[in-house]
Amino acid sequence: MTENTEVSRLYRDLEQALPVLQKVVLSQPVDKKGISKVIIRPVILKKARLYQVESFKDNKAYHENLNEAQLMSRFGEEMDGKFRQALISTDCENAQYCLRQKGGYKKTGGSENSYIVYKNQSHNREKEYILAEGEAIPALVDLGVFTKDYKIVRSKYDKYKQINRFIELIDQEFSKTSRDNITILDFGCGKSYLTFILYYYFSVKKGMNVKIIGYDIKTDVVKNCSELAEKYGYDGLSFVEADVTKDKLYNEHIDMVVSLHACNMATDFALNYAITHGAEYIFSVPCCQHEINSSIKKGGELDVFLTHGIIKERMSALLTDAIRADILEDMGYKVDMIEFIDFEHSPKNIMIRARKGGKKSTDGRQRAKTLAERYGFTQTLLELTGEY
Repeated sequence: MTENTEVSRLYRDLEQALPVLQKVVLSQPVDKKGISKVIIRPVILKKARLYQVESFKDNKAYHENLNEAQLMSRFGEEMDGKFRQALISTDCENAQYCLRQKGGYKKTGGSENSYIVYKNQSHNREKEYILAEGEAIPALVDLGVFTKDYKIVRSKYDKYKQINRFIELIDQEFSKTSRDNITILDFGCGKSYLTFILYYYFSVKKGMNVKIIGYDIKTDVVKNCSELAEKYGYDGLSFVEADVTKDKLYNEHIDMVVSLHACNMATDFALNYAITHGAEYIFSVPCCQHEINSSIKKGGELDVFLTHGIIKERMSALLTDAIRADILEDMGYKVDMIEFIDFEHSPKNIMIRARKGGKKSTDGRQRAKTLAERYGFTQTLLELTGEY
């Protein structure tokens, strides 16, 4: 830490504010060729309170999670006195500091001892979301869920909860993992907001080495997502223009397959890819299950569901996902079906979550084949896995 007493006062004020800290913003650097801005926020990782340091340089953001001792050491050695403007925001106040020409900071807002008064107060929140308000999550800003200073946009609070729901389902599988790397394929990634958030969860929240490849058939979508990945500094995230139903894809080891709203039979090809490549985890939210609906005919007890179009459509969608779950269980996966809130507010809200570890069988496929023969429908995953 610098010996300048005025500058070290900023250090002492930060140290005193840590128990009630919301964020620190350091801006207007003395050295314009270095880091242009630093934002520090408290985060909860593995039930421990850490501090996320977000540094901006050359239009890229770099993140690091530090404990209290590491933060104060880094602050004293690399940040204190290096920026002309400083803001310490707490539950109690916003204190602003301005670097004087002769050195030292002048405090321009906040009372002298407010941090001490609140130092031992506890902070109770209705719910601790994995993706907390105030965290530097660029995709949530571009999605319009967070403002530029990472506050929740009030009209987007439902979407904020939905995104956290997605991450909670992922976290249920990975909260206790000790692994330090993961490779994920995302089929039908679209605009990829959830892909970016998934990358953020594993790289920043879990501190893992992450490789994610997002596939989509639209050239402009892939180009835009690639530009955003570069903008965010997400070096392990890439996007490829490809059709999962026919193109050659990544053929090395993968740990997880994600398929969110891949349309109709694209979901089946994604699930089959996960099976054939031995992916340990599968997270799939199917969409547009038209295949059975367009081919099913009357032939038995299920005829009662086939008279009215809307009932037939919904029954066919549920039957499609039930067959997919049965096949995954046959292939040695433990499967659960979860009610999942769709980000587009559609009724397609079932997530198939699967993990390797079950016993292999042929019972599920045999049941599905019997139904398919009786009612004359086709189902792509059933056909793709017919030889296993």
